[in-house]
Amino acid sequence: MTDDRINIAWMYPDTLYLHGERGNIMALVRYTMELGLTPHVRRIDLGTEDFDPFDYDILFYGPGEISSFRSVIDDISGYKHSLAEYISSGRILIAVGTTVALFGEKIVRWAPENDKNDVIDGLCIINTEAYERELVYGNDLDIRAEYGGYSMELIGSQIQMADYGFTENDQFKRFGSVIYGRGNNGSDGIEGAVHVNSIFTNMLGPVLVNNPWLTVRIIRTAAEVKGLEISKRDPEFTLERKSMKLKKQFIESKMNS
Repeated sequence: MTDDRINIAWMYPDTLYLHGERGNIMALVRYTMELGLTPHVRRIDLGTEDFDPFDYDILFYGPGEISSFRSVIDDISGYKHSLAEYISSGRILIAVGTTVALFGEKIVRWAPENDKNDVIDGLCIINTEAYERELVYGNDLDIRAEYGGYSMELIGSQIQMADYGFTENDQFKRFGSVIYGRGNNGSDGIEGAVHVNSIFTNMLGPVLVNNPWLTVRIIRTAAEVKGLEISKRDPEFTLERKSMKLKKQFIESKMNS
């Protein structure tokens, strides 16, 4: 019997739980089914003892409070090397919002002038440094993204608790170029990062609900890595395209005002 399952690990849902981003899991389940495959979701919590990244095709890390990051990093340290191998093998990890900072080199907590900054060592999986902001930035986010050999426009929102320093190289590419919004830091026009097939993005919304063309591309990539064939065509996305058109008009009105 052919295994047509796409195995999805929902990482630390009771800790990385901000902004209603559990909707990304719902989107992955829905579009996996629409493509004729069977989704299987498992919650992975702090202290789960039998977790092996290679048992899964997609790992999803939602956004969380920076104050919780040490406990998450401590838990991930138990499988850090296999997680790095998982990403390098082409399997998919998705990290959204503030949780992108976990996978960088360090997180510098904001401190008032003359106070000493608290520094959290990251997992060093992507070449970013995160600097917590004194004030949270919130706005729409519109980008031109490249993923899986496709170029696509994505629209969502951004609630930025930390800015990122990120330099592109042969291994680490930008996830997108900013059309409107802040992106990684509001100055270099870069949004997020991609390493092989894994995505690290500031975009919320949830991003996979608002932009199902990306969701389908992620699932197709996961299936290809696993050796599964998908015979069904992509959904039409008629309603989603109309919604995006209205969002685009609203963003353009802000750009032109």
